[in-house]
Amino acid sequence: MECVEKHLGAAYVLLTETNDGYAHRLRAIGHLHEAEDESQEWGELHKAIRGARKDYQTDGVMPDWQALEDLLGEVSADCSN
Repeated sequence: MECVEKHLGAAYVLLTETNDGYAHRLRAIGHLHEAEDESQEWGELHKAIRGARKDYQTDGVMPDWQALEDLLGEVSADCSN
């Protein structure tokens, strides 16, 4: 779960900087893909991350970071129990 969180966080930072004009799009997509790959154990989270990556990669739609963070929190809580 920590790897998923790490990659989502890195993608968030890179995409924020992309909005400021830095050329980080490709790296951000890579981090989203890594988060997607690392989240396969948690179906709903995996599907949400994959959807976010594909929407951004194909259409430039910024991920819903709050929704992803909420799902991550839910899965983390379930893992702790």
